[in-house]
Amino acid sequence: MDFWFSYIALASIYVLLGLSTNLLVGIAGIFSVSQAAVFGVGAYIVAYCLMNDVMTFLPALGVAAVVCVALNILVTLPALRVAGDYFVVTSFGIQLLATAVFINWTAGTGGANGLPGIPPPDLFGYPLETAAQVVVLCLAGMGLGCLMFWLVMRAPFGRLLRAIREDELAVAAAGKSVLRAKVSAAALAGAFAGSAGAFYATFLSFIDPVSFDLDASILLLTLVVVGGARTLRGSILGPFLLLALPQVLTLIEIPTTVAAAARQLIYGVLLILFMLFRPQGLAGEKL
Repeated sequence: MDFWFSYIALASIYVLLGLSTNLLVGIAGIFSVSQAAVFGVGAYIVAYCLMNDVMTFLPALGVAAVVCVALNILVTLPALRVAGDYFVVTSFGIQLLATAVFINWTAGTGGANGLPGIPPPDLFGYPLETAAQVVVLCLAGMGLGCLMFWLVMRAPFGRLLRAIREDELAVAAAGKSVLRAKVSAAALAGAFAGSAGAFYATFLSFIDPVSFDLDASILLLTLVVVGGARTLRGSILGPFLLLALPQVLTLIEIPTTVAAAARQLIYGVLLILFMLFRPQGLAGEKL
């Protein structure tokens, strides 16, 4: 039963990250490989607040979301002045810089050893100490995120983002602010990623830089590609499918020393196969 609780909670958290990445890459057409860094900032903020009794979980979650919104805006605004491959290189550099900070800032992040003993979340002073309670909290966060994503995609703003992805010059010629729309999309993506970090830190009660490195950003892109870009159901299907993959691999006798590399290899093969035969993903819109 603990396995199922862990699986559902982690999948719910990664759905929020899938929504964040899908909004940038799938909807707005902003190919970023730095969302894991934003995810990590949210996790470390909530961990610091709870471990030092600065505030309770819900206010800490709000602070993490706001900070990650501001961070994504600060990162995206100058980066959007470049386009195409140059933007990818810029976001790649930001991810590497964030990882270096997470590893070397021992006073704030615990360095490579991470931060153990993060307190469980609470709701209005009532601690959620059982696995079932935390799973319900994660599912509630996922449900709220999915609702926000669904509402945004059906609003004029969502249609504007889709139009920008299809033909940015035409949208600009129609008098719409492309830069403002992209920055707004990045802000919402930051809120999703920061909230996911809050749930992640309190669920595992331990975080370290490995969870927020470049491999994590590649995993987020894999979630979107496999699940399906541009759709809500793709952002849900991808995490639940790919997080089950490591458990399937445990049925195969693979030495523990190469298990992590084997998982990355399988993720890479999946990306190649989906880009070749089904680029829209399992539940995505046809490209």
